[in-house]
Amino acid sequence: MRRAAGDAGQPAARPLTLALLAAGLAAAIAVPAVVTGAAAAEPGKTPGDAPVARVNGRAILRRDFDLAVQLQFQGRRANVALTELRGVRAKVLEGLIDNELLYQEASRSRHEVPDGDIDAELARIRAALPAPGDLDRLLGTYGTSAGEFRAQVRRTLVVTRHVDREIAGSITVSNEDVRRYYDQNPAEMVRRERVRVSQIVVRVAGESGSARAVAREKIEAILKDIRGGREFADAARRYSEGAEAAQGGDIGWVVRGGGIPLIERAAFVLGAGEISDVVETRVGFHLLKATDRQAEGPVPFEEAREAIRARLTAREREQKIHKHLEGLKDRASIERLESGAP
Repeated sequence: MRRAAGDAGQPAARPLTLALLAAGLAAAIAVPAVVTGAAAAEPGKTPGDAPVARVNGRAILRRDFDLAVQLQFQGRRANVALTELRGVRAKVLEGLIDNELLYQEASRSRHEVPDGDIDAELARIRAALPAPGDLDRLLGTYGTSAGEFRAQVRRTLVVTRHVDREIAGSITVSNEDVRRYYDQNPAEMVRRERVRVSQIVVRVAGESGSARAVAREKIEAILKDIRGGREFADAARRYSEGAEAAQGGDIGWVVRGGGIPLIERAAFVLGAGEISDVVETRVGFHLLKATDRQAEGPVPFEEAREAIRARLTAREREQKIHKHLEGLKDRASIERLESGAP
């Protein structure tokens, strides 16, 4: 479910740690890779072991690059334009180069990442994928073992901690800066019509018709339980297979025109407090509850203030990282062996 991250007054969702620096490893299965012009693999190695770049002599492998490209498309399997694919590939390559530069620097600082933090990040990545087993399937497709992917997660967390402590540091945005941004950007301070939604999701385990039938039977039993008096939030915590189950199914605000069409259509016909019938998607089956609704209109300053502060903080952080990376690149030896063109 896509949230209303772009509307003023609602803080943008924090991206997955992998997405921050390792070329945006966000959530999901994507288009088939179309790869030509890759560096040839060395004798005895697979094409995935061929480098797409070298940073101070350290190779970035084809399989890691292709996996990162696939994960960029957030569940879209088709209708990706060639120009978009080329742009994503170029962006991913630069992101992996940036991440490698920062990791090499961070390694000298010896930042430790507890196993529990790695486990939590892996759980977030799995929960963000459309269906159970998607991550394992993707890793298998690109010849990456679970242990290797865990090591990549650890590397990225090392980089994130290094950036937080040594590069971005403490960032303070004044109240005056927040007010000035609000006053100077009135077009951004308009909220589209939106509904706050909680959901219960039962995922389909596998592609068979019988698996889908089992999932439907389960969601219908949950709906019957709710109509019999069980609180929706309690049912979500008990039964939902979505990442938001622990929050009683709350997925936040969904804006008109900004969500998955099937879910959005079902959500916007609900009044506050109403519960939908069963909604079927590729992922599985959903029950939705509208917990609040807001009409389109201007966002008051008090409501927008913290979202603006977060936006300005993120912008300053990005500027600091970009400036630091420019310095690292000036001193580094970087070979780009992948053009970005499919």
